[in-house]
Amino acid sequence: MSSPSENASVAVVMPVFPRLPTIRASLASLRDQTRPPDLVVLIDDGKNPDIKKLPEEISGPRVEVVDVETSSLPEAIGIAIKQMGPADFVGFLLAGDSYAPRRIEKCLAAMNAPENTRPPAVAVTGVETVGGRGAPLPPEDPRARHFARLWAPGRAGTPVADWLGAGNFVGPASNIFARRPWLEANSLEESAAFFGYGHAILAGLQGQLAVVDEPLLRHHPVLPERNPTPKAVAEMLHLQLAVLALLKDKLAVSPETRRNMAGFGRVAWSNLSGLRVDLFQQVVLRLASTAEPEKVREAAREVLRSHGAAKPRPEWQALLDGGDPLDTTTYASALQETRAELIETRDENRRLAAIAGTAQNSGWVRFGAWLGERSARRIMEMEEAAQPAPPETADGLDGGKAAPQEEAAKKPDPAPASEEESVASPPPPHASSACAEAASAEQSGGASGVLR
Repeated sequence: MSSPSENASVAVVMPVFPRLPTIRASLASLRDQTRPPDLVVLIDDGKNPDIKKLPEEISGPRVEVVDVETSSLPEAIGIAIKQMGPADFVGFLLAGDSYAPRRIEKCLAAMNAPENTRPPAVAVTGVETVGGRGAPLPPEDPRARHFARLWAPGRAGTPVADWLGAGNFVGPASNIFARRPWLEANSLEESAAFFGYGHAILAGLQGQLAVVDEPLLRHHPVLPERNPTPKAVAEMLHLQLAVLALLKDKLAVSPETRRNMAGFGRVAWSNLSGLRVDLFQQVVLRLASTAEPEKVREAAREVLRSHGAAKPRPEWQALLDGGDPLDTTTYASALQETRAELIETRDENRRLAAIAGTAQNSGWVRFGAWLGERSARRIMEMEEAAQPAPPETADGLDGGKAAPQEEAAKKPDPAPASEEESVASPPPPHASSACAEAASAEQSGGASGVLR
């Protein structure tokens, strides 16, 4: 019996603008999929002279070219989705990004997982950050650190809605894999830079976002602006208002969506991706001030009847006890570092335990313990005495120095070791020829080995 994933059709939409030298590498990643797409849609704004040659980079799936007269990415994607052929699921791939071989396969599995109580509308995956030449960025690179910090809350168990409020862990539009009917009903054409983030927020607030925590998308990131431009601030604000407009019917009837919206907004005060809750609230308050008083009171009564109004906020008790307000991102980053240290400590303990076990089972260790330190010293002395003398000099006197045997004869015997001295290291393998003689000599002298 075939699974829903095997019967579903998948299309990947790829704009070929701006014109980048990495377009062919991006297309090659589609060719290498374990579950290839059924359709690849290339969006052309008329400025790429290689558009007729690009389909040759893909073997297998059907390729369509959609001509658009706009260079606005969201608008062009909306046009392509309406004009392209049949497909149940739609993925996106921007020039410069690339799919890991199992990305489509994993996204389909997440969308159709039997444990889903509600079918997800959107799936996103982990992101592997790469540099200009396609090599993975080292963990200490600021761009890699930023993405790691964005993913830390979710990996620490933060709910998806709160996690989205902490920052844009989704990344580019290339990370969106969605059901086509849902995309057609939830068009977000206001934002180009935050296309992926906006669709993830829209799905996540409704409990319809699946997250696959595997690095299945390779992406060349840029650091967020420390001082966002007015255009970027306006674009993000318009995105928030567009999400609110699309959720207006759901917010009126779904307590879950309202709770998710509240959690998102609470964490978003510390957003790492330029989202401004203060500006959004000012717009909402301005809209509320223009509403009829009776509608405002009706909305307040409906919210107070909800299940969430009867329970205090989770951090309320901690605040009363003098705790600090919850900073999801900082807390998650600290927790992730602590977990990494714990794993490293456990690995070291296992390594030391293995060494100790090997030492206890070593025949050399047991033999050395039985001989005792004095016998071990005697073996070493006998080995030194058995070493051949160095060659003599031309005058036969070795520079006037006495031979090593003569020097050894002149030296007094070493003082006997006390019983408290620790067991010496076991003799080297080449000393085995003298072991029996040394052991016999010690026993005849009345000394006994110490077993430890």
